[in-house]
Amino acid sequence: MAASRKATNTVTLTDISPETWLVLGGMAVTLAVLAGLLLTRKPAATTSPDTAELDRLRAERDDWRERQEQAATDLATAREAVARLDGVVEERDRLRASLEAVTAERNALNARHEALKTEHDATQRHHDEKLAELDKARERLSEQFKLTAAEILKTSGAELNKQSTDNLQTLLNPLREQLTDFRAKVEKDAEQRHGHAGEIKQLMETVRKDAARMSDDAQKLANALRSSSKVQGDWGELVLARILESSGLREGHEFHTQKSETLEDGSRLRPDIVVDLPGGHRLVIDSKVSLKAFDQCVNAETEEERGLALKQHIQSVRNHVNSLGAKDYGQLYTGVSFTLMFIPLEGAASLALQNDVNISVYAAERDVMIATPTTLMMAMRTIGNLWTVDRQNRNALDIADRAGKLFDKFHGFVSDIEEIGQRINQAENAWSNAKGKLIDGPGNLVGQAQKLKDLGAKTRKSLPAEYLDAAGVEDLPAIGAPEAVDS
Repeated sequence: MAASRKATNTVTLTDISPETWLVLGGMAVTLAVLAGLLLTRKPAATTSPDTAELDRLRAERDDWRERQEQAATDLATAREAVARLDGVVEERDRLRASLEAVTAERNALNARHEALKTEHDATQRHHDEKLAELDKARERLSEQFKLTAAEILKTSGAELNKQSTDNLQTLLNPLREQLTDFRAKVEKDAEQRHGHAGEIKQLMETVRKDAARMSDDAQKLANALRSSSKVQGDWGELVLARILESSGLREGHEFHTQKSETLEDGSRLRPDIVVDLPGGHRLVIDSKVSLKAFDQCVNAETEEERGLALKQHIQSVRNHVNSLGAKDYGQLYTGVSFTLMFIPLEGAASLALQNDVNISVYAAERDVMIATPTTLMMAMRTIGNLWTVDRQNRNALDIADRAGKLFDKFHGFVSDIEEIGQRINQAENAWSNAKGKLIDGPGNLVGQAQKLKDLGAKTRKSLPAEYLDAAGVEDLPAIGAPEAVDS
């Protein structure tokens, strides 16, 4: 690298500009002329000094000295030009290195983009493969259960067949229900994720309709609210609650109304609304209504009256900002860095913001943000979507937990099937051993019992013919018992 840089910084003949060549050529011609004049000069014919000639020579000497100095100046200028040329070459090398770095960064970003795209495609394929594997696993389980049931039916007989079938159905029904529930949840989660984009597209239209409707309602209620400040405050809180509820937030769950809190100094704060956010954060909203001055401004008959009412309206909004700024809600709720001041009448908020361009900055300096029905609706819809995503994430965790429990149950079920097979084999072995004692060997029980009957044992029953044939004995008529002799 050092060798290549040294080679790059070396100035070649082709790198020198034409202006530099002209300067060097002029200097060479000047030196040649001086040398010719000095060589061709002849000494004076007379030995006596000539004052005019001496003056001329001195003048010529001074002229040549000036020319020499000019040549030295031109040489210094040429050297400076060469130095500047070296700087230009260095700048060119630096720019070339910067271009190479930018090109490398662009290539890295392109590679990162391709990697992210590949990862996204792989994730989608993995999701589809999991669903396919779930279906295949269900089919394999069904086939395995059928084969196991057929084997049990083949080796156990009619009664054992009926009992085993009932037991298998009892065991399989909960497993089938859990598999069905698991698949339904997976498909529902996938549909919700794919439909999330459609919900966002509908959000703006819903916000626009809700904002227009609420703005109309506010205009209709304006006349009824002019009489009492208490009524104005209640109306503002009502509008605020309706916006939150229409955004999908639930009172007592995602937001709380007029939740009173006590500070360390004993003072109490009671915000209108406290909205809970995923992750334990909170948002404080206070409704402030300024209708009196706004109504006077809108209905003013002269520009003077309108200007006076407008100043009063702006001052009223600033007073509300100062009031909220003095309440430090950050003492109550961790992470609360500002308070949202809600003005329920869109026209009142727009009038103040349009005629006092600094009012938003004034409010921000006091940790207060001004919100209208439109902006608040958008913010609350966004929070509602955050809660929806949070619930979907929790459902995914629940699905994973249920899948683990399902696997544990299935493992226990397989162990029980194996134990049932072992017990059936043990019962079959015990049955074979007991039957062997009955019919096998010279002293088998069937033969001994039949001999007792043949010797005259009192009985009217006979052993089954297949047992007698297997034991190799015949069912002979019984010998009558000897009668008792009287003494």
